[in-house]
Amino acid sequence: MHNDLRGPCLTTVLLIPTLLLAGCDGTGGMRTSGVKPVPPRDAREAMRRINANLEKIEGALYCKALTSFRFRDANGRDRRFIGHPATVIFEAPRCLYFDIKSSLAGSVARIGSNDEQYWLWVDTPETRKLWYGDWQTLKGGHARPMAVPPDQLLDALMMRPLPKWLDGALNPLLRINGNDHRLLFVGLDELGWTYAKRELVLDHRPPYMPVEIIDRLRDGRVVMHAYLRKYRPVKGTGPAGPYTARKYVVYWELDRAEMRLDFSEVRYRSKDMPFCEFPEGWEGELESLDEPPRVDLTGTAQRGRWPQPKGHGD
Repeated sequence: MHNDLRGPCLTTVLLIPTLLLAGCDGTGGMRTSGVKPVPPRDAREAMRRINANLEKIEGALYCKALTSFRFRDANGRDRRFIGHPATVIFEAPRCLYFDIKSSLAGSVARIGSNDEQYWLWVDTPETRKLWYGDWQTLKGGHARPMAVPPDQLLDALMMRPLPKWLDGALNPLLRINGNDHRLLFVGLDELGWTYAKRELVLDHRPPYMPVEIIDRLRDGRVVMHAYLRKYRPVKGTGPAGPYTARKYVVYWELDRAEMRLDFSEVRYRSKDMPFCEFPEGWEGELESLDEPPRVDLTGTAQRGRWPQPKGHGD
Protein backbone atom coordinates (compact mmCIF):
# COMPACT_ATOMS: atom_id res chain seq x y z
CA MET A 1 0.00 0.00 0.00
CA HIS A 2 2.84 2.35 0.66
CA ASN A 3 3.55 2.58 -3.06
CA ASP A 4 0.03 3.51 -4.17
CA LEU A 5 0.51 7.28 -4.19
CA ARG A 6 4.07 7.53 -5.42
CA GLY A 7 3.52 8.17 -9.13
CA PRO A 8 5.53 10.78 -11.06
CA CYS A 9 2.63 13.23 -10.88
CA LEU A 10 3.34 13.57 -7.16
CA THR A 11 7.03 14.42 -7.40
CA THR A 12 6.51 17.88 -5.98
CA VAL A 13 4.30 16.55 -3.18
CA LEU A 14 6.08 13.48 -1.97
CA LEU A 15 9.86 13.81 -2.27
CA ILE A 16 9.92 10.75 -0.04
CA PRO A 17 13.68 10.34 0.44
CA THR A 18 14.03 14.00 1.34
CA LEU A 19 10.95 13.98 3.55
CA LEU A 20 11.89 10.88 5.50
CA LEU A 21 15.52 11.84 6.00
CA ALA A 22 15.32 15.61 6.45
CA GLY A 23 14.40 17.29 9.70
CA CYS A 24 14.58 20.88 10.74
CA ASP A 25 17.94 22.49 10.30
CA GLY A 26 20.72 22.11 12.85
CA THR A 27 19.58 24.93 15.06
CA GLY A 28 15.92 24.93 14.10
CA GLY A 29 15.96 28.66 14.59
CA MET A 30 15.47 28.06 18.29
CA ARG A 31 18.85 29.19 19.55
CA THR A 32 18.15 32.74 20.68
CA SER A 33 20.98 32.93 23.19
CA GLY A 34 24.56 31.79 23.42
CA VAL A 35 23.54 28.68 25.37
CA LYS A 36 23.90 25.50 23.34
CA PRO A 37 20.61 23.58 23.38
CA VAL A 38 20.65 19.95 24.49
CA PRO A 39 18.06 17.19 23.98
CA PRO A 40 15.70 16.36 26.86
CA ARG A 41 17.00 13.75 29.30
CA ASP A 42 13.73 12.50 30.78
CA ALA A 43 10.10 12.11 29.75
CA ARG A 44 8.83 14.99 31.84
CA GLU A 45 11.29 17.40 30.22
CA ALA A 46 10.49 16.06 26.73
CA MET A 47 6.75 16.54 27.26
CA ARG A 48 7.31 19.97 28.77
CA ARG A 49 9.30 21.15 25.75
CA ILE A 50 6.80 19.81 23.22
CA ASN A 51 3.81 21.34 24.96
CA ALA A 52 5.60 24.62 25.73
CA ASN A 53 6.09 24.99 21.98
CA LEU A 54 2.52 24.07 21.04
CA GLU A 55 0.98 26.19 23.78
CA LYS A 56 2.49 29.22 22.07
CA ILE A 57 -0.08 28.82 19.31
CA GLU A 58 -2.65 31.50 20.00
CA GLY A 59 -5.67 31.29 17.76
CA ALA A 60 -6.49 29.52 14.52
CA LEU A 61 -3.77 28.49 12.08
CA TYR A 62 -4.36 28.94 8.35
CA CYS A 63 -2.37 26.64 6.08
CA LYS A 64 -2.05 26.46 2.31
CA ALA A 65 -1.17 22.98 1.14
CA LEU A 66 -0.86 20.38 -1.56
CA THR A 67 -2.29 17.02 -0.55
CA SER A 68 -2.89 13.47 -1.68
CA PHE A 69 -5.38 11.12 -0.04
CA ARG A 70 -6.23 7.49 -0.50
CA PHE A 71 -8.97 5.71 1.44
CA ARG A 72 -11.81 3.22 1.14
CA ASP A 73 -15.32 4.51 1.68
CA ALA A 74 -18.05 2.68 3.59
CA ASN A 75 -18.99 0.78 0.43
CA GLY A 76 -15.45 -0.52 -0.01
CA ARG A 77 -14.70 1.69 -3.00
CA ASP A 78 -11.20 3.06 -3.36
CA ARG A 79 -11.07 6.88 -3.33
CA ARG A 80 -8.02 8.84 -4.41
CA PHE A 81 -7.28 12.55 -4.52
CA ILE A 82 -3.85 12.99 -6.03
CA GLY A 83 -1.89 16.24 -5.85
CA HIS A 84 -4.84 18.49 -4.97
CA PRO A 85 -4.58 22.02 -3.57
CA ALA A 86 -5.97 22.21 -0.05
CA THR A 87 -6.69 24.61 2.77
CA VAL A 88 -6.32 23.54 6.39
CA ILE A 89 -7.57 25.70 9.25
CA PHE A 90 -7.16 24.45 12.79
CA GLU A 91 -7.74 25.78 16.27
CA ALA A 92 -7.19 23.65 19.37
CA PRO A 93 -8.56 21.44 20.59
CA ARG A 94 -10.79 20.09 17.76
CA CYS A 95 -11.82 22.86 15.40
CA LEU A 96 -10.76 21.61 11.94
CA TYR A 97 -11.52 22.67 8.37
CA PHE A 98 -9.64 20.57 5.81
CA ASP A 99 -10.83 21.46 2.33
CA ILE A 100 -9.55 19.53 -0.71
CA LYS A 101 -10.07 21.26 -4.02
CA SER A 102 -10.03 20.37 -7.68
CA SER A 103 -8.20 22.73 -10.01
CA LEU A 104 -11.34 22.82 -12.18
CA ALA A 105 -14.43 22.07 -10.08
CA GLY A 106 -13.97 23.61 -6.64
CA SER A 107 -14.09 21.53 -3.46
CA VAL A 108 -14.22 17.76 -3.95
CA ALA A 109 -13.86 16.64 -0.32
CA ARG A 110 -13.79 18.15 3.15
CA ILE A 111 -12.88 16.83 6.58
CA GLY A 112 -14.10 18.80 9.56
CA SER A 113 -14.70 18.68 13.28
CA ASN A 114 -15.69 20.80 16.25
CA ASP A 115 -16.08 20.10 19.96
CA GLU A 116 -19.16 17.91 19.42
CA GLN A 117 -18.83 16.23 16.03
CA TYR A 118 -16.60 15.19 13.15
CA TRP A 119 -17.43 14.62 9.50
CA LEU A 120 -16.19 13.86 6.00
CA TRP A 121 -17.94 14.64 2.77
CA VAL A 122 -17.07 13.74 -0.80
CA ASP A 123 -18.55 15.55 -3.80
CA THR A 124 -17.50 13.90 -7.05
CA PRO A 125 -19.41 12.66 -10.12
CA GLU A 126 -19.41 9.15 -8.60
CA THR A 127 -20.25 10.05 -4.99
CA ARG A 128 -21.99 12.88 -3.19
CA LYS A 129 -22.11 11.81 0.43
CA LEU A 130 -21.53 13.03 3.98
CA TRP A 131 -20.40 10.76 6.84
CA TYR A 132 -20.58 12.15 10.37
CA GLY A 133 -20.26 11.08 13.99
CA ASP A 134 -20.27 12.25 17.59
CA TRP A 135 -17.03 12.45 19.58
CA GLN A 136 -18.63 10.95 22.69
CA THR A 137 -19.82 7.91 20.77
CA LEU A 138 -16.39 7.50 19.19
CA LYS A 139 -14.66 7.75 22.55
CA GLY A 140 -16.99 5.11 23.96
CA GLY A 141 -15.95 2.73 21.19
CA HIS A 142 -19.45 2.49 19.71
CA ALA A 143 -19.00 4.42 16.44
CA ARG A 144 -18.37 2.78 13.09
CA PRO A 145 -15.02 3.80 11.58
CA MET A 146 -14.67 6.76 9.27
CA ALA A 147 -12.47 6.42 6.18
CA VAL A 148 -9.92 8.82 7.69
CA PRO A 149 -9.89 8.36 11.50
CA PRO A 150 -10.67 11.86 12.83
CA ASP A 151 -8.99 11.64 16.24
CA GLN A 152 -5.80 10.23 14.76
CA LEU A 153 -5.75 12.90 12.04
CA LEU A 154 -5.82 15.64 14.69
CA ASP A 155 -3.01 13.90 16.57
CA ALA A 156 -0.92 13.57 13.41
CA LEU A 157 -1.12 17.30 12.63
CA MET A 158 0.68 18.00 15.94
CA MET A 159 -0.84 21.47 16.32
CA ARG A 160 -2.23 21.07 19.85
CA PRO A 161 -0.56 20.17 23.16
CA LEU A 162 -0.08 16.49 23.92
CA PRO A 163 -2.13 14.89 26.70
CA LYS A 164 0.01 13.94 29.68
CA TRP A 165 -1.53 10.48 29.63
CA LEU A 166 -3.58 8.30 27.29
CA ASP A 167 -6.57 6.13 28.18
CA GLY A 168 -5.27 2.75 29.21
CA ALA A 169 -1.63 3.86 29.33
CA LEU A 170 0.87 4.86 31.98
CA ASN A 171 2.74 8.15 32.01
CA PRO A 172 5.33 8.13 29.21
CA LEU A 173 8.95 7.16 29.59
CA LEU A 174 11.85 8.42 27.48
CA ARG A 175 14.15 5.87 25.85
CA ILE A 176 17.49 7.20 24.61
CA ASN A 177 19.90 5.30 22.39
CA GLY A 178 22.50 7.67 20.97
CA ASN A 179 20.59 10.18 18.85
CA ASP A 180 17.44 8.07 18.97
CA HIS A 181 14.99 9.61 21.46
CA ARG A 182 11.56 7.98 21.89
CA LEU A 183 8.66 8.78 24.18
CA LEU A 184 6.79 5.56 24.98
CA PHE A 185 3.25 5.49 26.35
CA VAL A 186 3.01 1.98 27.80
CA GLY A 187 -0.33 0.21 28.11
CA LEU A 188 -1.46 -3.15 29.50
CA ASP A 189 -3.25 -5.85 27.55
CA GLU A 190 -6.01 -8.07 28.95
CA LEU A 191 -3.42 -10.40 30.51
CA GLY A 192 -1.40 -7.62 32.12
CA TRP A 193 1.41 -7.62 29.57
CA THR A 194 2.81 -4.25 28.59
CA TYR A 195 2.81 -2.89 25.07
CA ALA A 196 3.73 0.45 23.44
CA LYS A 197 0.34 2.08 22.93
CA ARG A 198 1.94 5.20 21.45
CA GLU A 199 5.51 5.87 20.40
CA LEU A 200 6.83 9.33 19.60
CA VAL A 201 10.21 9.53 17.87
CA LEU A 202 11.73 12.90 18.75
CA ASP A 203 14.10 14.94 16.65
CA HIS A 204 17.44 15.04 18.46
CA ARG A 205 17.88 18.61 17.18
CA PRO A 206 15.94 21.72 18.23
CA PRO A 207 13.07 22.18 18.64
CA TYR A 208 13.00 18.47 19.68
CA MET A 209 9.51 17.89 18.30
CA PRO A 210 8.05 14.51 17.25
CA VAL A 211 9.10 13.37 13.78
CA GLU A 212 7.22 10.06 13.97
CA ILE A 213 4.01 9.02 15.74
CA ILE A 214 3.19 5.31 15.98
CA ASP A 215 -0.09 4.16 17.54
CA ARG A 216 -0.67 0.46 18.26
CA LEU A 217 -3.44 -1.83 19.36
CA ARG A 218 -2.96 -4.22 22.27
CA ASP A 219 -2.07 -7.03 19.88
CA GLY A 220 0.79 -4.94 18.49
CA ARG A 221 -0.80 -4.01 15.18
CA VAL A 222 -0.06 -0.46 14.03
CA VAL A 223 -3.18 1.64 13.54
CA MET A 224 -1.38 4.84 12.55
CA HIS A 225 2.17 5.67 11.51
CA ALA A 226 2.82 9.35 10.86
CA TYR A 227 6.00 11.05 9.66
CA LEU A 228 6.41 14.78 10.36
CA ARG A 229 9.25 16.82 8.94
CA LYS A 230 10.53 20.32 8.29
CA TYR A 231 9.43 22.13 11.45
CA ARG A 232 9.32 25.90 11.00
CA PRO A 233 7.92 28.78 13.07
CA VAL A 234 4.45 30.06 12.27
CA LYS A 235 4.80 32.85 9.73
CA GLY A 236 5.46 36.23 11.28
CA THR A 237 6.33 34.93 14.76
CA GLY A 238 10.13 34.72 14.41
CA PRO A 239 12.50 32.18 15.99
CA ALA A 240 10.80 32.44 19.38
CA GLY A 241 7.38 31.59 17.92
CA PRO A 242 5.64 28.20 17.83
CA TYR A 243 7.03 25.58 15.46
CA THR A 244 4.83 23.29 13.35
CA ALA A 245 5.63 20.67 10.72
CA ARG A 246 5.42 21.45 7.02
CA LYS A 247 5.52 17.91 5.59
CA TYR A 248 3.42 14.92 6.62
CA VAL A 249 3.03 11.33 5.49
CA VAL A 250 0.41 9.36 7.45
CA TYR A 251 -0.52 5.68 7.04
CA TRP A 252 -3.62 4.04 8.51
CA GLU A 253 -2.82 0.45 7.58
CA LEU A 254 -5.88 -1.23 9.09
CA ASP A 255 -8.19 1.29 7.44
CA ARG A 256 -6.25 1.09 4.15
CA ALA A 257 -5.89 4.86 4.05
CA GLU A 258 -2.99 7.26 3.68
CA MET A 259 -2.40 10.99 3.49
CA ARG A 260 0.44 13.13 2.21
CA LEU A 261 0.42 16.80 3.07
CA ASP A 262 2.84 19.54 2.12
CA PHE A 263 2.25 22.97 3.68
CA SER A 264 3.55 25.91 1.68
CA GLU A 265 2.46 28.43 4.30
CA VAL A 266 1.38 28.32 7.95
CA ARG A 267 0.17 31.59 9.48
CA TYR A 268 -2.47 32.85 11.86
CA ARG A 269 -5.95 33.22 10.44
CA SER A 270 -6.92 36.86 10.12
CA LYS A 271 -10.72 36.41 10.01
CA ASP A 272 -12.93 35.86 13.06
CA MET A 273 -15.81 34.13 11.23
CA PRO A 274 -16.65 30.55 12.35
CA PHE A 275 -15.01 27.91 10.19
CA CYS A 276 -15.82 24.58 11.84
CA GLU A 277 -19.61 24.60 11.81
CA PHE A 278 -21.36 21.33 11.01
CA PRO A 279 -22.51 21.36 7.32
CA GLU A 280 -26.24 21.38 7.98
CA GLY A 281 -26.97 22.54 4.44
CA TRP A 282 -25.62 19.36 2.87
CA GLU A 283 -27.91 18.23 0.04
CA GLY A 284 -26.43 14.85 -0.86
CA GLU A 285 -26.58 11.43 0.75
CA LEU A 286 -25.71 11.26 4.43
CA GLU A 287 -24.80 8.56 6.90
CA SER A 288 -24.43 8.63 10.68
CA LEU A 289 -21.48 6.58 11.94
CA ASP A 290 -23.09 6.44 15.38
CA GLU A 291 -25.84 4.12 14.09
CA PRO A 292 -25.86 0.77 12.24
CA PRO A 293 -26.22 1.27 8.47
CA ARG A 294 -29.83 1.16 7.33
CA VAL A 295 -30.60 -1.15 4.43
CA ASP A 296 -33.62 -1.82 2.27
CA LEU A 297 -34.85 -5.28 1.27
CA THR A 298 -32.28 -5.45 -1.52
CA GLY A 299 -29.42 -4.69 0.88
CA THR A 300 -28.76 -1.22 -0.55
CA ALA A 301 -27.97 1.57 1.90
CA GLN A 302 -30.86 4.00 2.20
CA ARG A 303 -30.74 7.74 1.91
CA GLY A 304 -31.58 9.10 5.34
CA ARG A 305 -33.57 12.12 6.40
CA TRP A 306 -31.55 15.09 7.58
CA PRO A 307 -30.50 14.49 11.20
CA GLN A 308 -30.44 16.84 14.14
CA PRO A 309 -26.85 16.29 15.43
CA LYS A 310 -25.91 17.23 18.97
CA GLY A 311 -25.14 20.89 19.30
CA HIS A 312 -27.24 21.76 16.23
CA GLY A 313 -31.01 22.09 16.23
CA ASP A 314 -33.23 21.21 19.17
